[in-house]
Amino acid sequence: MRGPRAAAIVLLVLAASVLLATIGYPPGNNGVPGPALVPRVLGLALVLVGCLLVRTPGQGAVPRVRHHLAIPATILLLLLYALLWRVVPFGVLTGVILLTFLRLTGVRWTGATIAAVLMAAALQTLFERGLGVRF
Repeated sequence: MRGPRAAAIVLLVLAASVLLATIGYPPGNNGVPGPALVPRVLGLALVLVGCLLVRTPGQGAVPRVRHHLAIPATILLLLLYALLWRVVPFGVLTGVILLTFLRLTGVRWTGATIAAVLMAAALQTLFERGLGVRF
């Protein structure tokens, strides 16, 4: 077993651990989602990606990993995102971090800007209106 299939197994194990860890969480009541919603959705998404990788593993990375500079840069972006979480407004911070990430991975400025603005606005709306989270 090599590359993508090994990654699929890791994702499936991670998904199983997330789903098992949320067994005791309350599901919510009266149409209000509980604390189990986001981890369970994440777990199901990991199961889906893992199954797709098992089914169609693809070629894997070339000997020198694709986007070899984007990987550590993404880790730094996530660290920066966590550090600036309470300092910069959520929508602005999310948009800037997404724009930077998309540019790192080679998306053109126009597409990256449109995607970052739409994702930041959608996430802000989802959290504020759908889940009642105030930033």
